Amino acid sequence: MASSNSKSTNETARKIFKILLSNPRIKVSWVKAHSGNIGNERADQLAKDATQHGQPYSHTKIPKPCIKGLLRKRMLEEWQTSWKNGDTGRKIYNIMPSVSFRPTNWIREDVIFFSQHGPFPANLKTFHLSDSDYCSCGGIFTALHYATE
Repeated sequence: MASSNSKSTNETARKIFKILLSNPRIKVSWVKAHSGNIGNERADQLAKDATQHGQPYSHTKIPKPCIKGLLRKRMLEEWQTSWKNGDTGRKIYNIMPSVSFRPTNWIREDVIFFSQHGPFPANLKTFHLSDSDYCSCGGIFTALHYATE
């Protein structure tokens, strides 16, 4: 590879070598072409576009905090969509419909109670941890039954 030779006369190769020397955390390795590696396939597509359309990919320096903010925003959007359209956790979704990196104001016991995921026989029976979901009074032993009966 031309970039691994520090005496290369190829200007691009010398630039790459200089970048690699000043950034020891960057690792370069050979990747088999067309083996399904997403990053490699994307790089291949960008190279083809540049050679066929004369539109080289330009590297724009963006500050790390800006990139982190954009990634964080995108991740939250995808997480929210997944949470909104999911099949599981619907009881929790009903009390916490929005995702966030910040802790909620809900205390653990309230979440357990309102989601009915606590140590109640009705919940324990779901996981085969109890033989019966009935209370001694004959009602189904849910969180609401526990609080009201």
